[in-house]
Amino acid sequence: MSWELVATVLGSVSIVTGSVVFLGGAVGLLRFPDLYVRTSAIGAAAGLGLVFVIVGAFLLHPTWDAAPKLAVAALLQFASSAIGAMYIARAGFLSGAAPTTATLYSQIRFTADAPPHDPEEARDE
Repeated sequence: MSWELVATVLGSVSIVTGSVVFLGGAVGLLRFPDLYVRTSAIGAAAGLGLVFVIVGAFLLHPTWDAAPKLAVAALLQFASSAIGAMYIARAGFLSGAAPTTATLYSQIRFTADAPPHDPEEARDE
C-alpha cells in the first residue's frame, strides 16, 4: 500500500468526519433548548469540525509550504471558536436570556424561576 493511497483515505475520512461534526452542531442548534447549550454546541462543532477539515485537506494535498499555515489556522480556530462561544453566551446573559426551565442552578447567579439580575450591574462587575 502506497503512502499516497493511505493519505487520500485518511484525508477523505477526516473531511467526512469534520462534516459530520458540523452536521451535529447544526442539529444541536435546532434541537437544544436554550441559548447557552446551543452556544456550547456550535462552539465545539466549529472548533473541532474545522480542524478535521483542515487536517483532511492537508492529507489530500500535502506540501511543506502549507503545513505551518494549516497548523496556525487550526490553533487560531480552536482559540477563536471557544472565545466566540463564550462571548455569545455572555451577551445573551447580559441581555437577559433565561436558561431553560430544566436548568435548576447556574454559576452566573440566577435560577430558572428567578429572572437574572440587572444587566447594567453585570456590566460593572
